[in-house]
Amino acid sequence: MISIRGNKARLCDGITRRDFVRVGALGTLGLGLPQLLQAEAQAAEIAKAAGKSTKREKSVILFFLMGGQSQLDMWDMKPDAPEMIRGEFKPINTNVDGIQICEHMPLLARRADKFAIIRSMTHHVKNHAPAGYYALSGMAPKRDTVSLGLAHDDYPAPGSVAALLKPATRNVPSYVQLSPPIVGDTGLQMPGLHAGVLGAKYDPLKVTNDPNQSGFQVEELSLPVEVTDQRLNARRSLLELVESEFALAKESPSIGRMGQFYQRAFNLVTSPEARKAFDIGEESPKLRERYGRNIYAQQLLLARRLVEAGTRLVTIVWGGPINAPLDYWDTHQGNFPKQKDKLIPIFDQCYSALMDDLQDRGMLEDTLVVAMGEFGRTPRVGQITANGGTDSTGRDHWPFCYSITLAGGGVRGGQVIGKSDKTTDMYEERPVTPEDLIATIYHSLGISHHSEMHDQLNRPLPVVRGGEPVLELWGSKV
Repeated sequence: MISIRGNKARLCDGITRRDFVRVGALGTLGLGLPQLLQAEAQAAEIAKAAGKSTKREKSVILFFLMGGQSQLDMWDMKPDAPEMIRGEFKPINTNVDGIQICEHMPLLARRADKFAIIRSMTHHVKNHAPAGYYALSGMAPKRDTVSLGLAHDDYPAPGSVAALLKPATRNVPSYVQLSPPIVGDTGLQMPGLHAGVLGAKYDPLKVTNDPNQSGFQVEELSLPVEVTDQRLNARRSLLELVESEFALAKESPSIGRMGQFYQRAFNLVTSPEARKAFDIGEESPKLRERYGRNIYAQQLLLARRLVEAGTRLVTIVWGGPINAPLDYWDTHQGNFPKQKDKLIPIFDQCYSALMDDLQDRGMLEDTLVVAMGEFGRTPRVGQITANGGTDSTGRDHWPFCYSITLAGGGVRGGQVIGKSDKTTDMYEERPVTPEDLIATIYHSLGISHHSEMHDQLNRPLPVVRGGEPVLELWGSKV
């Protein structure tokens, strides 16, 4: 990232030094846009040298439901179990014979033929941050503690691996994260969403603004108001103007080598593709209402726009700091009213809208949508509290057997993979681990789960350790 002192000096065409720095660096992320583009260009050259096609590949929308949806209350209901296990909700039939889901998801019930349910997700990690890291990266954490934060040796998120091995071929970021500023417990950023060992240049473009707010824009990809069309027509000469103003650009060989990537960075900021992808205001009011006028629904709509423009992977995080006064999927208290009145109706509306929208645009076959949490919720209602008592209104964390759903990307909808026991305490058939799920995401992107990546010290690492794609999702045998 280039740092230039001063914030009032202007170049001869009126563009401030600060505005140019916005092209060179994505806000406070520590992610230089030119470095990101350089990395993607290098990956494209590697793919080209290997004889691989650079045509548009499949994309992934990863809808991360922080806190974990309750398998018993939504996807794997047990109406014959005792009351303190089955809970208050009742199952309803879907449009697929033999599959029932929660009564509070009528829209998804009518679209069960579009998605698959895995009812045998399993691992052993019980705290949010380490479980999130495991679920999102496929790498088991070194310790299961609430204080687990980011580390340089973290395994990378799938979006970072995609940015390395399957970068976007258009002027859009390869990996975008739509989320609150902080995602994690106890005020610490949760690992599993960043590039880790691959280095910051493969981190996501992190958008924390609410696309449901009027005037939403991504500041780093927005043009300064003083830049007119006439000045835009001169953008090809911008780098030369900067070089003539700042001797540093000439004196440093490393900066000189970055010249073409700064030019690409400026082109990205000014390109119709990138600007249009983030311009959610182009969508019709009717479609925006169909998704729902809330932050998560509009983030899903924005994700659709991004993959349509060529972004390889978009992660939407429904959640933030666990202790913040917002409603996430961590239902320790008031499990049933919280889901019924706030969580499930929003999810039912926006998730079904995304499936319809992708199908209407002919994108569903090329876009894998994964809706998942870091774990599920305890089979029995009631949890042990911090003072040793019990709260009879909530469900606690449960990683041993939980459910997720997948749609699109060629996945055969209307099927259930895996089976839980009569209380969802444990799986009975076809266990699926986080390693398997990450291998499945790579499979959908066209990345072999046997592929290697190299860390910043050029050491070879497998993209996933030990996982196997869940090929039944595509109708294949194990």
